[in-house]
Amino acid sequence: MNRRLAVLRSVTIVSVSSYIEYALGLVVSIWIARALGPADFGRYAFTVWLCSWLITCSNHALTTSSTKFIAEADGAGTPTVSSHIAQHLNRVQHLSSLFVVVLFLLGVAILRPDEWRDYLLPVTALVLVATVAKANYGMLVAIEKGQEHFEPEAIATVLAGAIGILLVIGATLLHAGLLAFVAIFAVSQLLLNLLNRLAYRRYCQPFTAGVIPIDIRARLNRHLRFTAVLVLLGAFKAGTFEVFLLNTFATSTAVGFFAIAVTLTRGAVQLFSVGLTSTLLPYMAKSFGEHGQERTAHFLGEATRFYWAVGLMIAGLGLVTTPQIVALLYGNRYTAAIPAIEAFLVLAGLLLIVNGIVAFQTVVDRQDDRVRISVTALIANATLGLLLVPTLGLPGAVLAYAGTRLTELALAVFYLRRATRQGLPIAPMARLFGVAAIATALAWLVTAWLPSHYGFIAGSALFVAVFLPASVWVRYWSGDDYRLMGSIANRLGPPGRVLMRGLNLLHPPSARSLS
Repeated sequence: MNRRLAVLRSVTIVSVSSYIEYALGLVVSIWIARALGPADFGRYAFTVWLCSWLITCSNHALTTSSTKFIAEADGAGTPTVSSHIAQHLNRVQHLSSLFVVVLFLLGVAILRPDEWRDYLLPVTALVLVATVAKANYGMLVAIEKGQEHFEPEAIATVLAGAIGILLVIGATLLHAGLLAFVAIFAVSQLLLNLLNRLAYRRYCQPFTAGVIPIDIRARLNRHLRFTAVLVLLGAFKAGTFEVFLLNTFATSTAVGFFAIAVTLTRGAVQLFSVGLTSTLLPYMAKSFGEHGQERTAHFLGEATRFYWAVGLMIAGLGLVTTPQIVALLYGNRYTAAIPAIEAFLVLAGLLLIVNGIVAFQTVVDRQDDRVRISVTALIANATLGLLLVPTLGLPGAVLAYAGTRLTELALAVFYLRRATRQGLPIAPMARLFGVAAIATALAWLVTAWLPSHYGFIAGSALFVAVFLPASVWVRYWSGDDYRLMGSIANRLGPPGRVLMRGLNLLHPPSARSLS
């Protein structure tokens, strides 16, 4: 129970900071979209996407491997080894970033992208600044997570986000153009890096150079090779091909609509699940270091139940709220993006359980399975993208993205069943899916019936009011979950007693076990 409460504390820290970060990021996205219009916002979105892609190539396997092996070494009672691992991988990250920067400069010199034809040199410089700063930030955050310290990332994201939104509002009031907003993006990444470094010194252990034991070094190198292949394969699928093909065969407006769909979907996923997603790998790795694979598989079952419940909420609320929210926040110029956003939210929700499976495969060194999944998904993505995007444009990109993600899900479940006997809790998941379908239908009817532009608020409230109690009533949650609820309720005083009375009414056997 102490471990579960420690996980809950870390989840809370990450979740609260992520909620603030998402709220600030959403405001920034809205301000920039309204200030630039669909065409220039599409060019801005392409630039930000390119930075993200370069960051992925710079860090490839290094962040995941850092978190896993540092946490595993700590779990095995060898903190000195974890410090040496952090130093070694941090040095490799610097060399990797340098290599990516050189290749990027060569690519710009040869291709000279049309999106930047009026200001090629300044945008190139800003992209380099943003990429190097954010990539190095990501590496340090991975080391922090391996040490089970989530405070530095939370502090940095909140402060940098607040400063960034002030800069964006100022640029909007001054009627600044595309280049100014790209510059603000680069400055925000620099601030993020600086603030995280300052917080790291306050909360985390410094890392030092030293000898890594031969057996750990061999496992680390193998993990790096497999994960690097995985991440670099991932950099070319599930969104990357679609953006490239839309930019080539469609318009910058279509790229902007696709970017809005990705932004809102990522925000919804972060809003509901980023706490567990950010803490799952280090805690699972520590559990693996302490107890082995069977305990880790049990951890996966717990995470899957949470991911499935959260994913169904994302899918249901996405269908209920998207049309009115997009019109309200972005304006009528962006209503054509609504079908893509709805499709992305439903997919993201239903496929959220893949996050837990990926973490499990990473921790138990099943990277070869992940490579097979990624190669197959990459082939599916390229094939679907080339068949659909040139002829259908944005709808084709959405269909290609959907086909790729569904392929990943099917393969992830297949390889999970080969790796462990425990598998997924299919029967409870099916019961909760039925609950979500009913809650979504009722909420959609209420939203459509109300004439106000804010009808989605009533629809969302009804969805939650139906979904959460019904999840208890259909016996979705486990005994460990109820015991954790009881422990939390005991700390809340009178509100906690009200919660327990509600559990008694909905699920008497589980509630009695808590008393």
